[in-house]
Amino acid sequence: MLLNRTIAPAIAELSSDLSITPEVKITPSGARLHIFENNIQPVVRVEFVFKAGKWFQTKPGVASLTAKMLKEGTRLNSAKELADAIDFHGASLEVNHGFDRATVTLYCLSKFLPSLLPLAFEIIQQPSFPETEFALMKQRVIQTLAVDKQKNSYLATESFTIAVYGKDHPYVSSISEEEIAALQVKDLISFHNEAYSFSSAEVFITGDIDQSGINTILAGLSGDGTSAAPSPTISNTIPQVGLLPVTTQNQMQASIRVGKPIIRPIHLDYPALYLLNHILGGYFGSRLMKNIREDKGFTYGIYSSLSHKERDSLFFIGADIKGDKIRETLEEISKEIHLLKVEEVHEEEFATAKKHLAGKFLSDHATIFDKMDKYKSNVLLGLPPDFYSQLLASVQELSPEEVTRAANKHLPEDTLLKVVTGGKME
Repeated sequence: MLLNRTIAPAIAELSSDLSITPEVKITPSGARLHIFENNIQPVVRVEFVFKAGKWFQTKPGVASLTAKMLKEGTRLNSAKELADAIDFHGASLEVNHGFDRATVTLYCLSKFLPSLLPLAFEIIQQPSFPETEFALMKQRVIQTLAVDKQKNSYLATESFTIAVYGKDHPYVSSISEEEIAALQVKDLISFHNEAYSFSSAEVFITGDIDQSGINTILAGLSGDGTSAAPSPTISNTIPQVGLLPVTTQNQMQASIRVGKPIIRPIHLDYPALYLLNHILGGYFGSRLMKNIREDKGFTYGIYSSLSHKERDSLFFIGADIKGDKIRETLEEISKEIHLLKVEEVHEEEFATAKKHLAGKFLSDHATIFDKMDKYKSNVLLGLPPDFYSQLLASVQELSPEEVTRAANKHLPEDTLLKVVTGGKME
């Protein structure tokens, strides 16, 4: 049988229950364990998640530097000794921080978990914050920051978040070299003592783990009953709207950020907004990509996103464009948003976007670690465990009229902030 390659294959219907239901245990210290056992492969991942992100920091930069320094030595082992022990077992022990949380993650073969768990607890509970390594760390951070602040893309995000939240808000992507330089080891020790507490930690365990491994983790968590750092008092700022140009030395290229604060995922309109965002700029076949990249050639890529933190959500469009195409690009962005308000999405485009989203959902839940990542996100954002299954089902039931209604309700032109850094405004 010969294939007719001029005809695309039919797209099969996709349906799947994306949710998982880990066992949840509450420890005497207050920490919660979320255990998703799966012994198909002899690997395990343990994630210790703390209220130690930027939201909880007492000084600018202290949350970031504290997380970066955890692996630079403990009271028992130097940074090299820690790294050698982890490498010897073919494992990975990483520390990451964000706006809301900091996470210590251990990946390893399940047979090595008893040997490596003590190291994970050691860097969490007994970091030494050596002065020499701290000085070098600050120097590296300052150098990286100096390079970033020459980039239009970095400055665009910084300016956008300041205009939305106000300069001193924890969700602003801004810090100075002077603030980093002013930090001292005692600042990190104080923040660590407050924030890296098991009393409010979430521990996510995924993979091949037996009761012995769980008991080891429970024993390690039982010794910390201190209180976590309190949430700061954040003043409310009215987000700016309209055009905000920022001049830089790079006039050959410009970076654009267009957006606004948006509804949370629990809102009834969220499925329609989610599909709307996908059609507008959520994938390579989106309207913004077809128009501004493919037809106009103003950029290599443009996207729209719904970004969620634990206490706020943003809709934003981002692109790096030719420096002399700023006004044209902004006009085309406004045009594409307007079209979604006045014309219902054509049936074929609507079906394609739904199919692509369904495939993306399944891809995002392909492995046990992917599934736990989504579950973890639901826990931290206060969403139900089956949120993504519900969202996928809701998206499949949407009509073009509901997407048009969401565009008119949630994306009025006069509520959008438009930040442009670099280039030349003609």
